[in-house]
Amino acid sequence: MKPGTGSHVIVDLHGASNLDCERSVRNAIEEIIEQTGATLLHEYFHRFTPLGITGVVCLTESHISVHTWPEQGFAAFDIFMCGKAEPERAIPILQAHFNPDRIEVQTLYRGDSLKKSS
Repeated sequence: MKPGTGSHVIVDLHGASNLDCERSVRNAIEEIIEQTGATLLHEYFHRFTPLGITGVVCLTESHISVHTWPEQGFAAFDIFMCGKAEPERAIPILQAHFNPDRIEVQTLYRGDSLKKSS
């Protein structure tokens, strides 16, 4: 069982590819939703001119957000999920879709104090 209310996995991709392709970003997030056991509620994506994509998907379990800087080969993903969803399953999916040279991952356990006080 996860501590607190959920896990917030923060993933930074460096030296990544396909970051200016909205379809690639959407496909990766769709696969994350499927493989983590999450449920999609709503989604919104915006493509910047000349480069970059931002997006957020609202889940029953919380959310996934993404911001890309294709000119720098950088993308920032926030994957916050509660319940039985497994946000750490997103990491190999992001590696497969964007082939980064380097990946940095931080996991925060949100609402940890709530478990202690109940």
